[in-house]
Parts: sequence; structure tokens; C-alpha cells
Amino acid sequence: MKKQPVPLFVLGSGRSGTTIMATLLNRMDQVHIAKETGYIGHCLPLLRKINEDGCLRQLVVNVNSWLATEQWEQRATVDGYRRFCDQHEVSGTAAFIHYIWQLESSTPWNELEYIGDNTPLYVMSIPGILELLPNARFIHIVRDPRDVVCSVAKMRFGAEDRIAAALEWHTTIGCWLMSERLIEPSHSTECRYEDLCASPEDALGKLAAFLGRNPDEATAAVMAHLQDATNDRAAHTKVASLPHHRRLSEPLSASRVGRFRNELTAEQIERIEEIVQYGMLAYGYPLAEWRTSPLMTGDRFAMLRIQLRDIALKCMKRLRLR
Repeated sequence: MKKQPVPLFVLGSGRSGTTIMATLLNRMDQVHIAKETGYIGHCLPLLRKINEDGCLRQLVVNVNSWLATEQWEQRATVDGYRRFCDQHEVSGTAAFIHYIWQLESSTPWNELEYIGDNTPLYVMSIPGILELLPNARFIHIVRDPRDVVCSVAKMRFGAEDRIAAALEWHTTIGCWLMSERLIEPSHSTECRYEDLCASPEDALGKLAAFLGRNPDEATAAVMAHLQDATNDRAAHTKVASLPHHRRLSEPLSASRVGRFRNELTAEQIERIEEIVQYGMLAYGYPLAEWRTSPLMTGDRFAMLRIQLRDIALKCMKRLRLR
């Protein structure tokens, strides 16, 4: 069998730095991290039956709807997938996933060492990914949940209620910690967003080592990103082009860390920490004090109020955007 690129997933909670990490990785030779796809977890039944003609055609339709949402310029076709398989002597589900990733790659697929994408919430699809791509590698990005909540609150997607956003972070971190037991230790690594901002060369150097690359590549990638940011070049379009990715063109800086201190009240911070304190302690984020979590008290009505408030806020936002 011919050597094929290794699948590489950059994932984590939304607004944790997955896209900036993908941008930096793409500056390394023979690495292509595509824009977000998002379809794998949702399309598992079709992916499993890809050899059935009807399933393949429906899969292409479903995948293209995701690509349109993420503003891909290219679209998948049944004929395109079959030509890809014939050209590279591959077939099946893994070949289809690789076919999608390479649609907008400037480097030919067979010349790549790593290929993948940076869909954050694939952190909730790892068992399915391992079923389809058992040789996949994973880079998990984690960020202070209080900063994540601040960032999510300004986005077009995700929770509108801050406590609901904290619950989402809590869920994704739990998914990763459980999925780590399923992944071979040598196939995954982790990076804190704060470390990436404070010392990007060191943080990316560790990831370069994980990928078996020369640490000098990490230094070159960081310097290239800084140069593009200084010259105001939109280098992020390869991995993202939506409005909420505009900061990808800015230099990495420690000033991005700890924004919650200025954007949240003491009461809001306390309520968020009540939800996410387990993950904060696990990742070494300072906690004011340990409190009884509302998840421990079994107050179902409180949880219901949070969800209903989030739904109401989302509806109001959509009405304003019309």
C-alpha cells in the first residue's frame, strides 16, 4: 500500500484556539489543515455504508451543506470522489474523508504527511472518528473556561446564556478526558491556549515534536505568522473565513488571556466557576474557592431555567439579525 497522509484533528471547546493552531500548523511543509467540516459525527450511518451508491450520493449532498456553511469554495461530487480513489488507489470511508480535506489543498494529497481539519466539536465524535480512521492523531486545545464564555457570548453560534456556555465547556472537556482512554497515548497531545499566547514558539515546538517535525519549523511558522500580522495579511483564509475569525490576522499575545476579569462581574464568575470547577482544577486554572455545584444539588428546575433562558436569548438574537 502506498504511503498516505496521517489524519490530524485539531479540536476542543469552541473559542479555545483551534483555528489559530490550524493556521500555524499549515505553515509547516507537507501539512494541510482544512477549514472546518463538521459532518463526520452527523453522517456516521452514511459513512459506514459508503459503498452503497444511494448512500454515497446522499452523503455528498449532506457534506456539501456543511461545506457551504463553513464557506468552502469547493464542493464534493460523486465523480470527484471516484476519480480521487482511482488516482490514488484508495477506497472506502477513509478515502472519502481524505477526498474532502484535499479539495482546497495547494499541495497534492500524495505529497502531504498530515491532513485533517479543525472542527472544534469533533471532540464529541472521537469514538466514531477512531472507528473510521484508527490511525488518526489528535491535538486538543484547552482554554480557561471563563475566557471561553466571554468569547462565545459574542459569537453568532453557541450558547447565549453564560451558564449554558459554561455547561457546554464542561461537557466538551468531559468528552475529551473520557476519549483519551480510547486513543493510543502516542496519538494525542494537548496544548493550553494560554501557553500558546505567552510563548508560541515553545508551545508549537512541542506540537512539532509530537508530529515528528523539526522544532525549527515551529519557529519559522510563528515568525511567518507574526510577519503576516504585522503586514495585515489575511493569512487565515486557508483554514477559516468567517467574521468571528478576524483576530487570526493579529499577533499572538498574552493580552488575549484573562479577559473575563474585565468582562464579567464577580457574581457571574462565581456562577460559572460553580459549573466548570472540576475542569479548572484538572487543568490548573486558579479557582477562587471550591463551591457546591448546582449539578450536585439535583436542582432540575435551575438547569431547566438556564436552558430556557438560552433558547429565549437565541430567538431574540435571530429576530434582531433579520
